[in-house]
Amino acid sequence: MQTDTYSNLYTLVKGLTGNTTFTSEEDTLIQSFVNRRIFAAYRRSAYWPRYLTLGEARAASSRVISFTEGALDSIDTFLRIYNNSPYQTNSVTEYDFVVTANGAQVVGDTADATSFYVDYKQRWEGPYNNSTNDDIPLEFFHYATHGTVADFLRYDKQIDKAEAEEAYAESLLVLELGNIQNQRNINLAGKRIRTHATQQTRYSR
Repeated sequence: MQTDTYSNLYTLVKGLTGNTTFTSEEDTLIQSFVNRRIFAAYRRSAYWPRYLTLGEARAASSRVISFTEGALDSIDTFLRIYNNSPYQTNSVTEYDFVVTANGAQVVGDTADATSFYVDYKQRWEGPYNNSTNDDIPLEFFHYATHGTVADFLRYDKQIDKAEAEEAYAESLLVLELGNIQNQRNINLAGKRIRTHATQQTRYSR
């Protein structure tokens, strides 16, 4: 998926705040502000396409699916758990589960199961910086830029300007969240039709 760079974001923040350089202390603050904003955006939805994995087979031990497994992506948020591949078969059973420090504990008569199929949100890829982790998700880039500007202006006691930037930053994030709806990620992955006996691969339209 598309990315932009921390370096470009940093340059924009300098321009939007009217600075040509920052002190080393301000550089540290800017990096903290940027990562705070990107993580906040990441947390705003479980259905960002970049982090969404659907119907992946995962091993289980005593009905517990771990957050990590070999070379597979690490899980941040368990969304749904099934007995079979939910997007390739005509009918699957979806299980309730509870999440503990060890992972997702599947509820129900599944004592003999050694694997399940899981919809989940992958872990955040931050923190970001201009050397070892420079690629910022494009869907967060402009929100993080203007959010960081708002944070810096607030730090600089320019409260009125900070509030204006805050409102603009929020509007940019709302547009990106709307794009998730337009791609039907929430409709398809999050709102499947259920019956009392089974959960089937029929989708609301």
